[in-house]
Amino acid sequence: MANENHDDFGEAFRAFCDLPENRPLVREHQRQELRKLDRVHHRVRAMEFRDAVLSADEEAQRNVAPFLRTRATRHVVETFGRDDAGDFSKWASNPVVLEMLSKCQRAIDEGRVTNEEMERIMVNYLSDPKNDGYETFRAATTRVASLETKDLVGALNEQLKLRYEGNDLYAEGDFDGAYERYGQALGIMNLVKGRSPADAAECEKNRRAALANLGACCMAMKLYGEAVEHLNEALKIGDPNDARLLNRRGRAQMGRGEFALAKRDFERALTRDPNDGDALASMEACRAAFEADKRRQKVFSRNFVAKCGDDDA
Repeated sequence: MANENHDDFGEAFRAFCDLPENRPLVREHQRQELRKLDRVHHRVRAMEFRDAVLSADEEAQRNVAPFLRTRATRHVVETFGRDDAGDFSKWASNPVVLEMLSKCQRAIDEGRVTNEEMERIMVNYLSDPKNDGYETFRAATTRVASLETKDLVGALNEQLKLRYEGNDLYAEGDFDGAYERYGQALGIMNLVKGRSPADAAECEKNRRAALANLGACCMAMKLYGEAVEHLNEALKIGDPNDARLLNRRGRAQMGRGEFALAKRDFERALTRDPNDGDALASMEACRAAFEADKRRQKVFSRNFVAKCGDDDA
């Protein structure tokens, strides 16, 4: 009976939040809750950093002291406390790390770079999967708020509104505007998750939809590499053999000239439904594009060899 009452309340609350006159209030409540979580998060991190410094040995405290007055270098020092072994002193006594911090500090003190520029340089470096520290940086900067149903509804409604706006802009050919809306919707869904299995499933469904929207928008903008990344993520959620998403990713792979990968996606889509018209048409287009690409390469090679022969003469 308790579960039935809870389900009834959840349905009634969703209906209340869906009323047009209540949506602004619900969205504002959700923003306040997320800001509150953000403030709590920063207070906890500040306390953890203080404890890490105070528990370090005297040499480590002396080493990091000069770098705490500047925001960019302080943020680097704060990461020392996130060592898996809890060894703040190890990083605070590492000569390579200290030399790097000294160079950053000198560049800022001499006016060669601002705090904001230095932070952007570091973030860009750590945001690149090819560089050391990427996984640690990603884990440290990805924050998720676990919300009850009544609090989750506002976030879901907000991202849905953004996606609908993106759909309208996409239909009008304003792909830049649509890209912005879809990205904002995905940002919300990357930030929240449901506590109950039903709410968690609803979050994943909406996150998948936002990724699929972004993938389509990127294709329209000829950002094929980014489209593939979004569609890869979407296919990890739910059905990995979703024919619609496989067709979309296959066309993005064609745009990149990755005809073998495109063909594989279309084949997987046809395994699900051998009569899938989109997949059959895409497979034929892939074959034609591959043959055209081979012809272009032959012409280029022939012209290149002829040009080299003329130069030798």
